[in-house]
Amino acid sequence: MSGSDGLQVLIAGGGVAGPALSLFLAEIGIQATVYEAHPYTAGVGGGLNIAPNGMQVLAALGLAGSLTRAATMTEVSYFFDGRGRPLGTIPYGVVDVYGQPAVSMSRALLYGSLAEQMRARGVRIEYEKRLMGVEETPDGVMVRFADGTGASGDCLVGADGARSAVRRHLLPGGPDAEYIGMVGIGGFTPLDALSGITAKDIDALTYTFGTNFFGYGGADAGTMMWWSNLWREREFTTEELASLDEAAVKRELLEQYGGFHEPIPQLIVHSARTVRHNVYDIRTLPTWHSDRIVLMGDAAHAVSPNSGQGASMALEDAMYLGKLMRDHPGDPARSAGSSGSAGPGSRRSSPRAAAAAVRRRRSRHCGPPFAAG
Repeated sequence: MSGSDGLQVLIAGGGVAGPALSLFLAEIGIQATVYEAHPYTAGVGGGLNIAPNGMQVLAALGLAGSLTRAATMTEVSYFFDGRGRPLGTIPYGVVDVYGQPAVSMSRALLYGSLAEQMRARGVRIEYEKRLMGVEETPDGVMVRFADGTGASGDCLVGADGARSAVRRHLLPGGPDAEYIGMVGIGGFTPLDALSGITAKDIDALTYTFGTNFFGYGGADAGTMMWWSNLWREREFTTEELASLDEAAVKRELLEQYGGFHEPIPQLIVHSARTVRHNVYDIRTLPTWHSDRIVLMGDAAHAVSPNSGQGASMALEDAMYLGKLMRDHPGDPARSAGSSGSAGPGSRRSSPRAAAAAVRRRRSRHCGPPFAAG
């Protein structure tokens, strides 16, 4: 248990929300350990775009500048039909308006930046820790993992995604992730393998709507990222996701998108690697918390991957939850009542609830608000 030195926070989930929260907590002297169910794998995941609201949070962690330099600033969104006829244009990520750009990158780049910062701050992350059981008591929380080990702390944060194990404990028999009959397939293609690509193509997000959907844009330096959605009656099994036949995937995609405008066929043919995933949705939850357990990110409010806001909202959750733990370290009643309604539809109910779990935390001065480093 925490003893006299302060709160001990257990964080389930090593994606975006959990590591970001651990860094905000480290900044205010709260010890957190992150437990990730999967083994460590370099280069994991597809591409994503961090919107300006998410980049503001990364700026507060001191990561916005390095990520922007290593990735692609996105200035506009273009919309086309399958033949390449324009449907519309929307300015996006305007720094003068939002204070930060929108930035497209690989998940691996974002995960790596967060992990490097965690190492620098002495924050521990343990891999292959699949959560199997949770016991919540008046004095703390104990968790059990599939490998037979366990951990204890003052509170547990469920940042373990749309198929959250923490949520299943918190809401047994409650809403769970539901497959929506659609899969996502995407990848990365080296720029030097493509012909006719211009800066206009790279510094944008391009959305094409034909018989199916296809999107693309610049990502990590020297690469383009692309993503697509296909209707599929049955979701991919874990084994199918793990054993990807690159040639077969490309053949399937070219059957769907071979007649689309350039550079779409090129992006598929010359893709260095592809990734695929099932798309899930979750019904609104009746609550995001108990006294000592709170959900955040996709575990609490999963959104469609096509919203472009999943990672950015997770980052906002992390910053706001860290702020409340800083501002109200020993006053849970004040924390719980500081931000209006506690209904599940409120974005603020999750962080407020976690602050309420800090009931035994001694009061301390935590310094100025989080600011860009």
